[in-house]
Amino acid sequence: MIRLIRNEIYRIMHKKSTIIFLIIALIYVLITNIIYKKSDLLNSSMYYFDEYNYYDYEFAKDYINDNSPTEANASEYAGYKSYLDAYELAINYDKESWQYEKFMEEYRVVDNNYIYSTIYNYEEDILEYKQKLEEIKENITNNNWKYFVNSEIDDLNSDKKMYTELLNNTNNNDEIIYYKKELLKIDEQIKLNEYRITENLCYGHDYLNTAIADIRNSLYGYAEYVISKNADYKEDYINYQKDQYILKEKEDINNRQTLRGILINFFGEYSFLILVFVIMIAGGLVSEEFNKGTIKSLLIIPKKREKILLAKYLSAILFIPFIILVLLISQLIIGGIFFGYSSLNIPVVVYNLANNQIETVNVFKYFGLYCLTSAPKILLLTTLAFACSVILNNTAFSIALTFCGIIGSELINSFALYYDTKILNYFVTTNWNFSDFLFGGVSTFGNSLTHSIITCLVYLVIMIVAMFIVFKKKDVKNV
Repeated sequence: MIRLIRNEIYRIMHKKSTIIFLIIALIYVLITNIIYKKSDLLNSSMYYFDEYNYYDYEFAKDYINDNSPTEANASEYAGYKSYLDAYELAINYDKESWQYEKFMEEYRVVDNNYIYSTIYNYEEDILEYKQKLEEIKENITNNNWKYFVNSEIDDLNSDKKMYTELLNNTNNNDEIIYYKKELLKIDEQIKLNEYRITENLCYGHDYLNTAIADIRNSLYGYAEYVISKNADYKEDYINYQKDQYILKEKEDINNRQTLRGILINFFGEYSFLILVFVIMIAGGLVSEEFNKGTIKSLLIIPKKREKILLAKYLSAILFIPFIILVLLISQLIIGGIFFGYSSLNIPVVVYNLANNQIETVNVFKYFGLYCLTSAPKILLLTTLAFACSVILNNTAFSIALTFCGIIGSELINSFALYYDTKILNYFVTTNWNFSDFLFGGVSTFGNSLTHSIITCLVYLVIMIVAMFIVFKKKDVKNV
């Protein structure tokens, strides 16, 4: 058996199509890394989308030049004028700087109120807003970002005091829940600002500031999940936990433009390439023997037909780990050249749904887990291509039929997901994605792990039995 397998592998490896495919695979890996690298360059470039440019600058200037402030146009005039005032100060700074943002955020808002107050001649408000504008401008100019952090803490503490009093003075259950959620969000924002002070973290666009921004954005869902126990917002709760890990450990776990990032998404990038290779091999192993007439010389050797077919089938299966290993080694070499290897020290952070805790996993262990959970699908499709090759005696049709199966699986899975058709839970395509079960997860289609294993095994056995029966009864006299 070992000798038969060795001969099959030798023959496959010396085929021109195999050599060409391996060259294409290397080129594909190279292109993938170039794309990741270019994306990284774009992300770190000086280009910055001016999200504050709500008003067209020239249009705003024309409006202010053509209109005098009146009570009738107070809101519109104040909006355009405050934008111009803030923008003309902000433009002196880089658009990625915190100074630019603060001018376009806080300065513009206060200036809008100041201009509105001057139009209506609210003298007390005019003095207050004018003083505030000078204060903001001075602290931005002096690079005193902590002034804005402490100001926000003061405002949040005022809000906290207000909501605490409201909570203590109500017996309405809906109001109690609402005030608790608001207090939770306020406390979290206070912690984020205190983190800035403690860690001396200036405003910016690095991964720590991104984590803080993401936590702020997820606070509504986080509060809904923690206080209201609303399962629809569990994803926000999970993202909150991961972002807190980033702040605590100071590790950029969300950076995908690294060697680590590509390895994490290895099967997303290369699964189709793996399938093309193994299906191409499996789909032609037997049919080519019949088409070329070499099957006769193979069958005259003193080996049973079952043993010959099994050797061919096992040879096809062995090319699954082979192509994965080739792509992995290529990725490590090429990715190391492009990105270096330092990112491999950063673990993969996952949320274990079984114990509701954050867990860290070594990059290679994570890769290995996804290898194992992706193997059933690849194995089943390889077996399908091989079985078609045995039964149909047509390489092109065997390969095409297998790829039709891949396309059809997407349609079947979508139908099963959206229409909740129970009979489709017994189709192999709704059971072969075992990655759903990693880290306490559950099947997208509600199938248990045992159900999925049994279903996949049944389909695998059916295909193997069918191809052995057909091969044993094949007539090769007229080949």
